[in-house]
Amino acid sequence: MNHITALAARLGERAAGSWQEEAAVWLLASHGHWLPELERTHLVVAEGDGFSRIAWRQAAAACLNAGNGPLIASLSEWQVLRLACVLTGRHVLSLADLSLLDEPNRRLALHAMAWAAGGRAWAASLGLLPAEYTG
Repeated sequence: MNHITALAARLGERAAGSWQEEAAVWLLASHGHWLPELERTHLVVAEGDGFSRIAWRQAAAACLNAGNGPLIASLSEWQVLRLACVLTGRHVLSLADLSLLDEPNRRLALHAMAWAAGGRAWAASLGLLPAEYTG
């Protein structure tokens, strides 16, 4: 298991029990860009109990100033982070530019929204993801 996979597992364990946060963490882990980037900028916080958490408030604040801070991302990648922050249920950010997402990221976003609304099993039952995410 590589470092980022282990980090995603710790974040997922911390989020367990909250469909919204589980979906947000899954989206960032599945997207690929964000966990290393959040870790690089210290927006992933190690907790004393062996878990890790994302500093969602700071991540949402970074979305408001996209491109004017330490986080580096394309316009499409910023949309993924915005959506993840919104999915937690604690942040209100504009999702007006979700049309910037390419097809694979659009499917990830739709799956994450379904997960946040009805849980992992329900989201999986919709068949939104390509085989590499389900098998």
